[in-house]
Amino acid sequence: MQRSVIVTSNRVVQDWGAYLRDNTMSTTILDRLMHHCHLLEFDGCSYRLKEAAEALARKTRST
Repeated sequence: MQRSVIVTSNRVVQDWGAYLRDNTMSTTILDRLMHHCHLLEFDGCSYRLKEAAEALARKTRST
Protein backbone atom coordinates (compact mmCIF):
# COMPACT_ATOMS: atom_id res chain seq x y z
CA MET A 1 0.00 0.00 0.00
CA GLN A 2 1.43 3.38 -1.00
CA ARG A 3 0.92 6.48 1.07
CA SER A 4 1.48 10.13 0.32
CA VAL A 5 3.83 12.31 2.32
CA ILE A 6 3.78 16.08 2.36
CA VAL A 7 6.87 17.91 3.59
CA THR A 8 6.90 21.68 3.92
CA SER A 9 9.81 23.92 4.70
CA ASN A 10 10.70 27.55 4.54
CA ARG A 11 14.30 26.53 3.74
CA VAL A 12 15.52 26.16 0.18
CA VAL A 13 16.94 22.75 -0.71
CA GLN A 14 20.46 24.15 -0.97
CA ASP A 15 20.37 25.26 2.69
CA TRP A 16 19.42 21.90 4.23
CA GLY A 17 23.04 20.79 4.66
CA ALA A 18 23.92 23.88 6.68
CA TYR A 19 20.62 23.76 8.58
CA LEU A 20 21.03 20.09 9.58
CA ARG A 21 24.79 20.56 10.06
CA ASP A 22 25.46 17.39 8.07
CA ASN A 23 25.71 17.57 4.26
CA THR A 24 25.82 13.79 3.84
CA MET A 25 22.72 13.19 5.93
CA SER A 26 20.77 16.02 4.33
CA THR A 27 21.68 14.75 0.85
CA THR A 28 20.49 11.27 1.82
CA ILE A 29 17.22 12.57 3.28
CA LEU A 30 16.51 14.78 0.27
CA ASP A 31 17.40 11.98 -2.14
CA ARG A 32 14.82 9.69 -0.52
CA LEU A 33 12.17 12.40 -0.29
CA MET A 34 12.63 13.73 -3.81
CA HIS A 35 12.95 10.44 -5.72
CA HIS A 36 9.31 10.41 -6.85
CA CYS A 37 8.08 13.83 -5.87
CA HIS A 38 6.52 17.00 -7.10
CA LEU A 39 8.50 19.97 -5.86
CA LEU A 40 6.53 23.20 -5.46
CA GLU A 41 8.36 26.44 -4.81
CA PHE A 42 6.54 29.64 -3.99
CA ASP A 43 7.87 33.17 -4.09
CA GLY A 44 6.20 35.93 -2.23
CA CYS A 45 5.64 37.48 1.12
CA SER A 46 4.66 35.47 4.15
CA TYR A 47 1.04 35.98 5.17
CA ARG A 48 1.91 35.35 8.82
CA LEU A 49 4.66 37.98 8.72
CA LYS A 50 2.31 40.45 7.02
CA GLU A 51 -0.44 39.82 9.58
CA ALA A 52 2.01 40.14 12.48
CA ALA A 53 3.28 43.46 11.11
CA GLU A 54 -0.30 44.75 10.72
CA ALA A 55 -1.19 43.66 14.26
CA LEU A 56 1.92 45.37 15.63
CA ALA A 57 1.06 48.57 13.72
CA ARG A 58 -2.50 48.53 15.12
CA LYS A 59 -1.17 47.96 18.64
CA THR A 60 1.35 50.78 18.27
CA ARG A 61 -1.34 53.20 17.02
CA SER A 62 -3.71 52.36 19.89
CA THR A 63 -1.18 53.05 22.65
